Amino acid sequence: MSLTTATTATPAKRKEENKTWQRFKKHRLAMFSLAVLGLLFFVSIFAPLIAPFSPTLNETSNTWAQPGGRHLMGTDDLGRDVFSQLLYAGRVSLLIGVAVALLSALIGVTLGTIAGYYSGQPVIFSVGLRSSLLAEQQRLEGSSFWWKNGLKWLVWASVIAFTLLVTSQFAATYSGVGVVIAWLVGVGLSMTIAYFAFVQAIVVDIDNIISRFIDVMLSLPQIPFLLILSGLLANPDVKLGGVLDSIFGSARPIVLIIFVLVLFGWLGTARVIRGLVLSLRQREFTDAAKALGSSDWRVMIRHILPNAVAPIIVQVTLDVGNNIISESALSFLGYGIPRDIPSWGNMLSSAQEAIFQNPLASFWPGLFILLTSLSINFLGDGLRDALDPRSRL
Repeated sequence: MSLTTATTATPAKRKEENKTWQRFKKHRLAMFSLAVLGLLFFVSIFAPLIAPFSPTLNETSNTWAQPGGRHLMGTDDLGRDVFSQLLYAGRVSLLIGVAVALLSALIGVTLGTIAGYYSGQPVIFSVGLRSSLLAEQQRLEGSSFWWKNGLKWLVWASVIAFTLLVTSQFAATYSGVGVVIAWLVGVGLSMTIAYFAFVQAIVVDIDNIISRFIDVMLSLPQIPFLLILSGLLANPDVKLGGVLDSIFGSARPIVLIIFVLVLFGWLGTARVIRGLVLSLRQREFTDAAKALGSSDWRVMIRHILPNAVAPIIVQVTLDVGNNIISESALSFLGYGIPRDIPSWGNMLSSAQEAIFQNPLASFWPGLFILLTSLSINFLGDGLRDALDPRSRL
């Protein structure tokens, strides 16, 4: 019987995939956008073969040249070929857009799924020796209680040790009253954690913590915060900036901008997935999986997430365009990719000083940013309509 079910399920699945592709093909703007994006990715990947010049080749005697002749789109303030820079800059901008979107989706989907699934279900992170929950948890978990709870105690002991380490580093930067305040805060926080972890109990509503953290992050002014953070981390004298510099070397600016954008990039995805999981966990197939003995993680991974693939794909697609614009804004303001690594954003930044002398120098990178973001948005609309036909009703 299972063989028959598998045999009949495969053609049904292929039929549904064909319907999805047919619906997507009817969206002409999405198809055109897909072709434009394919062309942009192609010329960026094969930039060394297509570009007539090196993006770092300076012709100081030929700055701000008009389009034509040897330079198809002219030159910039250092005499570098604009067309060659555009192709190489696409590598950086597209890489940042895709990498940030994927990492943000990974974090957002994980936290959103956990928040939605465990909403309204307090989770016990530790049971202390004097807690009223001790006897009940021993009865529920049996002989495995002590080693499981022992691991939780070990984790909380590590958190306390980390808190005291951070406190000592803060105290070392102050003197007088500042040292006393730093140690009072650090030791007080450590003692509070120790009391609830080892004496009482730590029972937390995960959804409440994640949702409130998202609310706090969304309330922050993102652009000023990103500017401050990118400026701090770009300084090798800052400890974390020095670590990034020693690990990634010349790729540090790209890794840094990815890290900064991911910091806020996952918030929207987490909210969308949380709301979707809240709905899916009430469905019959979820109850059936639990009744058959499936663990919470199996229910989330095997039954809930496959039903959330469509909105995840659409969200990732739209985030790519937003990330490219964010990278361009940071680079334009001088806090993104440095000028020795071409990106569409820093090309705009360098061209602003000659906006009247050579307006085309800023037109070309702006055009590429516009084409990319519009194409990705239209592609996202097409995917949304194809994966969820009800969105057009």
